[in-house]
Parts: sequence; C-alpha cells; structure tokens
Amino acid sequence: MLRLNPFVASGIILVLTSPAFATETPPVLVEEPKLVAAPMRSIEISQDLAEKVGQKVWLNESGGDREAITAWNTTEDFASLGIGHFIWFSEGLDTRFRESFPAMLEFLRSRGAKPPAWLDVSPVPPCPWKTQQEFRREFYSPKMTSLRRFLLETVDLQVQYLAQRTKAALPKILDSLPNADDRLHVRRQFYRLVGVSQDLYPLIDYINFKGEGISDKETFPNRRTGEPEGWGLKDVLLAMNGTSEDPKQVLAEFADAARFALKRRISNNPPDKRWQRGWLARVETYRHPLR
Repeated sequence: MLRLNPFVASGIILVLTSPAFATETPPVLVEEPKLVAAPMRSIEISQDLAEKVGQKVWLNESGGDREAITAWNTTEDFASLGIGHFIWFSEGLDTRFRESFPAMLEFLRSRGAKPPAWLDVSPVPPCPWKTQQEFRREFYSPKMTSLRRFLLETVDLQVQYLAQRTKAALPKILDSLPNADDRLHVRRQFYRLVGVSQDLYPLIDYINFKGEGISDKETFPNRRTGEPEGWGLKDVLLAMNGTSEDPKQVLAEFADAARFALKRRISNNPPDKRWQRGWLARVETYRHPLR
C-alpha cells in the first residue's frame, strides 16, 4: 500500500541535512506551512437562463426601455450604457466609482462584434459627451444613434460578459482580503449561493448593480467610527453568516445581507436615501429564482 510522507502531504517542504535518511540530525523547516486553497469551482449558466438573467438585469436598470440603453442618470457624472448600464467616463473625470463600459466593449469585440467606426479603436476612448446636458442634446445625433443600435444588436453578448464577470469575481475579492478567515468565509458564502441558484441571477445582478467591492474608493466612512465601509459583493458576502444549504434560506440570507450593505451605505451617505426604495426593491427580487 502506498503511504504518503506526512510532511509532503501537508504541504510542508523539508530539507534533510544528509542524503542518508537514517540520521539523527533533525530535519530543517525551510518554509512555513501554508493553507492551500481549494481550486475554484466551475460556474456555468445555460444560454436560455442567461437570456432570462439579461432581460431581468435590463428591466432592473431601465425598465427594458430600448432608448434607455444609452442613459445619463440624474446626479451622476457619467454615461450609463447597455443592458447593465455599464458606466463610461469622459476624459479627466475623477470619481469613486469603477468604470465598466470599456471592458465590456473589449469583450464584445473579442467575440466578433463590430462597434461603430468612431468607437472601433483601441484603447477604448473616453466618453465623448462630458456633461449630462451635452449627452441629452446629442441623444439623437448620428454618433449616439449608432451607439444605441450597436448595443441593441449585442444584447446576447452583453449577457455573456455579465456571466464572465461573475466567474471572475471571487478570485478578485479573495485577493483583496488580507485576513485568511475572511477569505475562507467569503468563499464559503459565495459557493453556498452558487449551489442553490441555478440561474445565478442574484450574483450576476448584484455585481453589475454595485460591483465586486474591491476598490478602496467605493466606500464611505462610517459616520461614527470613521472606518471605511463598502457596499459591493464582498461586503454582502462578509455580512452573511448562515450554514444552511436550503435554497430558500440561502437566497433570503443573501437578500438580507444586500439590504444591510445598502442601508449602511445610505446611513454613511444620507443623500443616497433618494435611491433607497428602488435599491431595496431590487434586492428583494433575489429571494426567488427567475421563472
């Protein structure tokens, strides 16, 4: 019967001071034991489910309005484009939010999509409209109309991008956490959700809605302690504490944790209270699978 050297099996590397194993010299530890993370599990979603998720995300973002596939939200300093309202910055814009439109556009091009000629350049240029007023004034210009047509023709690819972003989220979140216990906790909660959500809608939508939570800029200081507090997926997973594998319970825990993270953001940044009703209604949809 094959027996494993217990030091090798545990991941500890030893150097023996003599080539002969029968020696009284103790082995020398040259590397501290390390906790070896389990490999990432595959996350897959069928095409029909992906289409349902894409339609739901589009409804969440703009009510499925075809013209709203190019938008500039009130009180924001940037354009929001596509079914996921991927944000696009004009040149020189300094904001706490992470730009997402350029990465989405590069993904579409990698899948063979052909943007309008003015946009078909690398790297993706800054947004040509610098203010909301300029954006609205140019809403039916040839440039904006061609962009809207392109986005409407690539809805299926945008859904694929959202799914790919979900697959890539966990490694990024784990890399952003210095504490090993937090990494283990987040991994466990992430896969609890994956295990009970066939459509992955809660994960896909929340990442698109509020991001992975890995940017230090995407935080507000706690109004009492001054500690930075975020609202991305990382923060939602950290707020979950359950162990049940019951689908209804896991989905409810995720919705409750998302609600907690968003209400904490509103507490830390009171002007966001104007969004509270819509935000909380959106995360309530995570409690049930898509039909």
